[in-house]
Amino acid sequence: MKRSILLFITIILIINIIPFTANAEDTAADYTGTSINAVGFDYPQYLTDEKEKTYADSEGYEYATIELSNPEGISQVYVVFDKICSEWAIVEPKSGKEYIVGKNNFLHEYIDVTKLFGKELKTLVLRFKSSAYVAEVYGFTKGTLPEWVQQWETPLEKADILLLSSHSDDEQLFFAGILPYYAGERKVQVQVVYLINHFDTHDRPHEQLNGLWAVGVKNYPIISEFPDLYSESLNGAISAFEKKGFTYDDFTSYIVENIRRFKPQVLITHDIKGEYGHGTHIYCTDVVINSIEKTNDPAFCPESVEKWGVWDVSKTYLHLYGENTITMNWDVPLSAFDGKTAFEMTVEGFSHHKSQHWTWFNDWIHGKESAPITKASQIKSYSPCKYGLYRTTVGSDTVGGDFLENIIPYKDQTPPETTPPETEAETTEKTEPAITTYEEKADEKTDVTKIDHKVLLIAIIVTVIVIFAIYIVFTKNKKA
Repeated sequence: MKRSILLFITIILIINIIPFTANAEDTAADYTGTSINAVGFDYPQYLTDEKEKTYADSEGYEYATIELSNPEGISQVYVVFDKICSEWAIVEPKSGKEYIVGKNNFLHEYIDVTKLFGKELKTLVLRFKSSAYVAEVYGFTKGTLPEWVQQWETPLEKADILLLSSHSDDEQLFFAGILPYYAGERKVQVQVVYLINHFDTHDRPHEQLNGLWAVGVKNYPIISEFPDLYSESLNGAISAFEKKGFTYDDFTSYIVENIRRFKPQVLITHDIKGEYGHGTHIYCTDVVINSIEKTNDPAFCPESVEKWGVWDVSKTYLHLYGENTITMNWDVPLSAFDGKTAFEMTVEGFSHHKSQHWTWFNDWIHGKESAPITKASQIKSYSPCKYGLYRTTVGSDTVGGDFLENIIPYKDQTPPETTPPETEAETTEKTEPAITTYEEKADEKTDVTKIDHKVLLIAIIVTVIVIFAIYIVFTKNKKA
């Protein structure tokens, strides 16, 4: 009987403890209960059709708004634009409080509503001044977001690796393996820079971001103003772009500025022959070759020197370059991707480039039904595993198989020691308390959650001790 009572008490305690062990952040955020009402937009039905190729636009309207409402409260907002929207506002109608967002010019924009306003909002308004082109809008309740929601970070200040890719999809094809391995697995600082843009289409800019996000890239890419033009030689590319008003010097300035801006330790770009002979690929590498020795010269492109300073890249690799060759192994399982290889992840990245699946690239990376490709090492033409060290200031590769050989990633570098300025004790004692910012208050709220977990752990331990004590008492009583 006494043991039955003890068992009953134990069960009651466990039942009461279990609900408190569930962290609210482990619940899935939901957007299906959010209603969306647009004013000043043509084709507002496209805002919720979950298709990135369709969009609503406010062209011709002085102001346009999108109201989101959810009785459960909106904690996070995700907006997929069809065209970049420079700045817009998010407003709490009840108080009139608003915040200007979108200053980073992200095509896919995530907003943490709770961090901005210090609370969830049952109703909020997105307000746009000038023409806005919006493909999708989501208002999420509190909880864990789906993996497809992209929370982009701004471009890096310094990059261990700068991957200079001509087009959206080259980074998933001829540079297959680089991004999932270095950005996803090793977590070194990788910045992707594109030579041209695809903003004349409605699908490729989304495919570009979706593919990058899938392979572990978190810092937003740099995308140029140069259009996508086809040619089959260097002279053909130069001529095609000149007809559109872009000179060789324009491309040089763009590449040099990005090298100086991101201060990469390693630069990786295309084959000198343009892989399969694409003129833009050839153009890209030709400009790199003609400027890489000059990026440390303050007299070369002085306008970017004034803004970013000079920089000398330690190692420059060219795809398929025939000298100082290395072979990369993209077929090793990665823990960051649940055992999938870098090549398998790149294949997933390319799966987002649906507009290109009709091309020969699809067979190049997947193989044919009779001879499927499952490893990067199986690809013989324009192999994504073959590179050559074109230029180095840190010595040749001796081990091979790693772009970062002889390189210490920025995160592992010891910062230079600085001597703090001397201050008098009296001055320190009279210092006014620091004002807590809105963001810091949000961080404090997060810390409270962590403290609650500690309290919960203590409560569980105490409960176990109490149960054990009760058991001892009952056992002694029984013996007595």
